[in-house]
Formats: sequence, structure tokens, C-alpha cells
Amino acid sequence: MIKIKIFFFIFFFLFLISPLISAKNKIKPLDVIKVADGVYVHYGKHENLYEGNMGDIANLGFIIGGESIAVIDTGGSYIVGEALRLAIKKISQKPIKYVINTHVHQDHIFGNAAFVSKGAIFYGHYKLKQALQERGSLYIAQINQIGDKAKGTRIIFPHKIVAETSKDESKKLSNEITIDLGNRKLLLTSHEVAHTYADVSVYDLKTKVFFVGDLVQDKRLPTMDGLVKNWIKVLNQIQKIDFNVMVPGHGKIQTDNTALNKTKKYLQVLYDEVIEVLKKDIPIEEGLNTIAQSEKNNWLLFDRVNPGNIVRTFMRYEWEY
Repeated sequence: MIKIKIFFFIFFFLFLISPLISAKNKIKPLDVIKVADGVYVHYGKHENLYEGNMGDIANLGFIIGGESIAVIDTGGSYIVGEALRLAIKKISQKPIKYVINTHVHQDHIFGNAAFVSKGAIFYGHYKLKQALQERGSLYIAQINQIGDKAKGTRIIFPHKIVAETSKDESKKLSNEITIDLGNRKLLLTSHEVAHTYADVSVYDLKTKVFFVGDLVQDKRLPTMDGLVKNWIKVLNQIQKIDFNVMVPGHGKIQTDNTALNKTKKYLQVLYDEVIEVLKKDIPIEEGLNTIAQSEKNNWLLFDRVNPGNIVRTFMRYEWEY
């Protein structure tokens, strides 16, 4: 009986990791979908990091130009990044010239190491390096909890920032830059503090595909790691952009602003109800059970994520009331 239980445990474990690792321990290419001419997306799982998913929990993408390829986010571990690289090579042999990180969270940046040896140039928000320096040791400790599946995962700092600067780089002139893949230009924008302190969006001028990272999410509840009022402001700004396809950091691709409005609605409810609690001098412990509960059925991982969002928002505004 014990042998049977052990057999089924091993079988179940192999089933969990099989999407990325074959029985011979070879990394398998990620599944990707084509969302426009030369633009591909991989959907991450709506889960938290654990050994079974190895950090494959965020949307990743790549854009193929006439001469080179740009990757937008690389996943939550080296294995996921390598699986993405293999998926790209199945479709195109053009060089992967750029890797663009949309923000600091590990589920989007920990696959970076898979692209280092190929000579890719890494782009990030002008505050991304600082954010990684502040959080790097914590992120590494978290990923190491999945054991051997974290092997090869490490922090890769951006080589270049998403900002136009003076020649001596002493002055920031613009929050936007353009990179050219060969007859295909991408507009990269560093946003003010919103989801995090280092959010970047990527807009393909050819197809109007818009990668917005975790600024917009569908299904998985957004994590508040920046400033809620600013986040709403940024969403109002990007809502005005003309796009054909929007790729959120989590959830399905969008052809309209449905997911954006859903994200903005949650953030507004969160902010309004935190402020109401502060004005009434209600203890935060009570607020944890009431704030934003009207949104619960609209999101996955709500009970895990919402309390943290409440606490961070409460701490940001408590001295104003």
C-alpha cells in the first residue's frame, strides 16, 4: 500500500512539472499564441509561485522585427526564461536583441538570465535597478524555496533605461524611447509610480499591440506595490491610447478597455473604502474584513492579495486623516 502511495505521489509531481520539463529533464518550449503579425504571447498561470509552476505565472511576449527580436518579460525563474527562449527559436532564428522588463516583480524578471549569454540588451524603467538592489536578496530567498528548480535564476540589472537623457545622462528629458527591430519600431514608456515604482509599457507601432505589464490585469487580483491614486491616474492616461490588442500582465489579451476598467474599478473601490475607514477612525483590523469585499467575486486570489493591498494603502494615507 505504501509503495502504491509513493508511486502516485511521484506520478503527480511529474505531472505538475511536465509542462516545462520532460521526463529526460530537458526544458520544453512554452506554448505561445500569435496575437498579431510577428507578435506572440504566453499566458502564465493564475497561481502563486511554487515548485510545480516554477514561476510560470505571468504573461510573457515577444515581437519579431525585420532584423531582430524583442522579448517583453521573461518569467519567474531561469527555467521559464529558457523555455520562452526555446519557444522563440521554434518560430524565428533572428537574434534576440532586446529584453524589456515591464516592472520589478520576480514573476516577470527572473527568466532574464536565460538571455544573457545570447548578448541581449536589457531595458527597464529608470528606477528598476534601484528597486532590484533594494529587493534582490529577498527575491532570491523566495525563489530558492522551490529548490533545484531555481537553479540558474539570478538578478540581471538593466543595461539601459527607458528614458531619454542628456548626453552626460545627468538630466532626464523624456520618459519615452523608441527601439528599432528592423522596419519595426517599439515605443517604450516609463510611467510614474503606479502598480510599482518602476512600470514600463511597450507599444508596437506597426500592429498597435500594447504590452502594459501589471498596470492592467484580468482575473488575478492586482497587487498594490506603488500608489493607488497614481495608478488610477496612469490608467486614465493609457486608456486614451489607440490599440488593437492589449496584453495585460495576467489574464487574456484584450481588444478593448474591459480589463483596464475592471482594474481601475477595484483600485477606486480600494482607495475610497480605505479613506472612509480612516475618516471614521476605524481600526485597520476591522477594515480588513470589509474593504473592497464587493469586488471579491470578480477576482482570483482575492483573499490572499486584498489584505496586503488594504494595509499598504492604509499606511500610505493614514497620516493625512
